[in-house]
Amino acid sequence: MLLYSILFPIISILAILWFFYRYLKQKQSLATVILWTVLWLFVILFSIFPAASERFARLFGITRGLDFIIIVVFLVLFYIIFRLYNRIDILQDEINKIVKEVAINNEITLDDEEDE
Repeated sequence: MLLYSILFPIISILAILWFFYRYLKQKQSLATVILWTVLWLFVILFSIFPAASERFARLFGITRGLDFIIIVVFLVLFYIIFRLYNRIDILQDEINKIVKEVAINNEITLDDEEDE
C-alpha cells in the first residue's frame, strides 16, 4: 500500500472532525460542513481506491481519472474564490455604510468651531 493511501484518509478524517467541531462551536454553517465532508470523503475514496476516479471520469466523459480529479479541484477552487469575492464585496458595502454613518454623526459645523 502506498503512503498516500494511508496518509490522505487520516488527514481527511481529521479535517472532517475539525469541520464538525467548528460547526458545533457555531463557526461554520451546516452547508459548509456538508460540502467539505463530501469533498474529503472523495479524497478518502480516491486515495484508497484510485480506480474509482476513472469510473467517475467516464461518467462525465473524461478519459483519465487524474484529469477528472484535477477538473473537480479547479471547480471547487473557483467556487471558493467566487464565494470569497462575494463575501468581500458585501463586507466592503457594510464598511462604507458604517463609515458614512460615523461621518454624519461626527460632523463638525462651522458654528461649533466658532464657539470654542
